[in-house]
Amino acid sequence: MKNVITRREFLCSFLSVPLMAEGKGSLKQTWKSLESHTSVNQLVAYIHAASLKLREKSLRKTVSKDICWPGGVWGDNLWCLSALFLNVKADEANARLLRRAQAYIASKPAKNAPRMSPGYVVGALPWSFFSLADYVRTLYLFSSKSSHFPGRLTPETENAMMRALWIWVKNESRIAEAMPDDLFCLIGTENIDLNRRSSYYLITAMLDQYPEYRDLRLDDGHTVTEHAAAYTRFYQLWPRCRAETGLWVEVGSNTYQKYSWPILFNLHDLSPDPIIRYRFGLLLDLAFVEEEQISVRGRRGGGLSRGDYDGPYTFELYKNLLYATPGQAAGSTHSRVIETSSYQLPPAAILLRYRTFPAPKPFLIRNRVLGELACDSFSNESGQWLARDSALVNYAYRTPHYLIGCTLLNPTLDYAGISNQERACGMLFDNPSRKEICSVHSFIKRGAGGRPQRSFWSVQHENVLIIQRIPPGGGENRGSYNTEEVGIAFRGKALQILEKDGWIFTGDGMAFVGVKFLDGGYAWDTLLRVATPQPFDKATDKSRILLCAGDITVQDSFAKFQSIVLASRLHVSPEDVEFQFGPTGDQISMNSYIPDSPTTFTMPRINGKPVNLRQWMTYRSPYLNGEFDSDNISVTVAPIKTFLDFAVRGG
Repeated sequence: MKNVITRREFLCSFLSVPLMAEGKGSLKQTWKSLESHTSVNQLVAYIHAASLKLREKSLRKTVSKDICWPGGVWGDNLWCLSALFLNVKADEANARLLRRAQAYIASKPAKNAPRMSPGYVVGALPWSFFSLADYVRTLYLFSSKSSHFPGRLTPETENAMMRALWIWVKNESRIAEAMPDDLFCLIGTENIDLNRRSSYYLITAMLDQYPEYRDLRLDDGHTVTEHAAAYTRFYQLWPRCRAETGLWVEVGSNTYQKYSWPILFNLHDLSPDPIIRYRFGLLLDLAFVEEEQISVRGRRGGGLSRGDYDGPYTFELYKNLLYATPGQAAGSTHSRVIETSSYQLPPAAILLRYRTFPAPKPFLIRNRVLGELACDSFSNESGQWLARDSALVNYAYRTPHYLIGCTLLNPTLDYAGISNQERACGMLFDNPSRKEICSVHSFIKRGAGGRPQRSFWSVQHENVLIIQRIPPGGGENRGSYNTEEVGIAFRGKALQILEKDGWIFTGDGMAFVGVKFLDGGYAWDTLLRVATPQPFDKATDKSRILLCAGDITVQDSFAKFQSIVLASRLHVSPEDVEFQFGPTGDQISMNSYIPDSPTTFTMPRINGKPVNLRQWMTYRSPYLNGEFDSDNISVTVAPIKTFLDFAVRGG
């Protein structure tokens, strides 16, 4: 949804002056002053207020039409939640909700029906899979027992919605999946699991407040009260475990983040348990700081899973509802959870967006992420188990004018399919003077079948990144599949491409990158924006690509950067690559991974020392630091110094 707060609206509202024509440099200069010179409290207070205005604007746009995208039952749920939150057209919202709930109840859904999943409709449900969070939220916010806006649902609508949810959860929820041992188990993908089990919890926790439901037994033989108690314990521990070990498996997914994050808001806003509300509030604060430090104006960099660098992403619109960045579109697409939440960004995240970047000097981000499978993991209806001590590191190097990053991994280990799927890495150009965010990043040509899996692995040290396409083969999913060529994409009108001595150089005047295909030549697509290996044999290709980045604050000019790259020490053999940037630079070396002979693989080395994937810090950067398995995470964004303590019970 294209809800935008303009720079003029932002400044005039902040300064409490009438809206006026923007003169040359006047409001623009005032905006720069606002970013730089107002107190932290003033800036944070304004962003919070502007965010609430944007959320209301999004809701009003939703109810301005009778049909809300994406239409059908999904659109109905978004429309009804918006209308009831604004307390407009409440009769119509109640009528829609009542009609659909009664139709579902009258259909007498079959017992032991297959579990609901995306794209699969169990009977005539009054919600779709990804609108269940909004449906549950509607009942929590507006029912007669609500602590938020009680009574906006009529008694008849409230009872029908509760009855529909009871029929559904009775068949779906399993108390055996809410045990402490299940905290690192995924029932389906990460976003599906979050939507599914959080709904089991919130529904049974609400039903437990009503004597007529409290002692009823679900199909697994346990009562509503027992389910609610088990899931309360589960979700008291869940945010703590994620904070201690690494946040996401589907890290930076521009497809699925929009389904996952609203669940965090629901648990923070709606849970009857104060510990759950408190810890999910901390988790949201942690997640937004982590997200912002590795993003360029809201565009996430570093290593991604189930994603790519070809933004803008839907989730950027969600984040913009909270950051209220002038001139940027804001609004959710598939949910109205954030619009109806009172959660506000922590000051540290706001300062990262508005004052910290572009960074004054280079720094590293080294965060552990989940994704490696536990040794005894298996897949069935009960899901698959993640390793708590996961050998995955999201690595990024940020300078005043670029961010380059990837996922460090060991290709001989077993990772979840959603971790291996559509990996992406590369470089974002951090140039505030340009509206467009330019990028140079991995490109995977999709093969026959599903989404690309295990397409490449990567290693990085500061400004040097090397990726290797994984060929098929090896058995037990050791090789790539659904993968054709792996190449490099160059996105952005400001990027000028120069080919020289086997290298592809590009830059935007402030940051530069050299790209070299190490195992032969390359071919361009028709738009001259994607380069892929040439010649290419799908069955055997294990080609390697080197990216070396530079910043004008260090290399002085594009020409000087090119000369340093061309003079750098580079050794390439069929088995090994060694590269040293500049005469005194660190040496990065790696050997190729061959799925048919994984025992020949050794971990890449930096100055002779193997890369460590099980580092002692879960979060490590100038802004975010926390030891592995520690409850206490420090956030430092000048002048803010705070600690997120997940051991505290809150209240």
